[in-house]
Amino acid sequence: MDASSKVWALVPAESGVPLAQVGGAPEPAGAVRWPVCATCGAPMRFLFQLPHVPGRLDLAPHAALYVFQCENPDTVCFRWDAHAGANAVVAVVSGPPSVTGAPASPAALERTRLDFTPAQEDTEALSVDVNTATDAQLEALDRAQAEAPESKVGGVPVWVNGEAEPTCCGAPMRFVAQLASLPFGLAFGDGGRGYVFRCATGACGTPFRFLWQGA
Repeated sequence: MDASSKVWALVPAESGVPLAQVGGAPEPAGAVRWPVCATCGAPMRFLFQLPHVPGRLDLAPHAALYVFQCENPDTVCFRWDAHAGANAVVAVVSGPPSVTGAPASPAALERTRLDFTPAQEDTEALSVDVNTATDAQLEALDRAQAEAPESKVGGVPVWVNGEAEPTCCGAPMRFVAQLASLPFGLAFGDGGRGYVFRCATGACGTPFRFLWQGA
């Protein structure tokens, strides 16, 4: 494993990468079906979307992914969990753009365009097992966490509350991206981060999963 790994920081921008954004209304790259919460049945809230960008973010054969979560104030849905059905990653292939099933009056977050900016992180230090790490490795981990971009694609996840890598089809999922709650106003707890993962086998009907951790 390389000690230093190139990643792409996700940063607010006036124009940004096409189809990369937080909040607003989904900009469809194909047919987007608005999801509902598996627990309470309420339409989820649209959070952010990321496009396939060759050489930066490989989502092939999908053109883009759209992340939603339940924010029903009258229920306690496990919206932070990757498998509870209270959040969703809708992956679409390129095609005629459409959004179906959207609520009549969606409570949209303020839209922020995103750009991909080259960045670096110490992947080796970030990947250490904290249960067996030496004091020197833990110090390196602290430094690497402080220096790594909070919102990014590529690299490895920088966890808020300890490693929580989801599994799919009997195997660990591959990390895709993470997004910090600030400065976007996302409801990921106190100073939290959301994480997108992809099924390593590609053989299931739900190839992407989302989870978040908050302080």
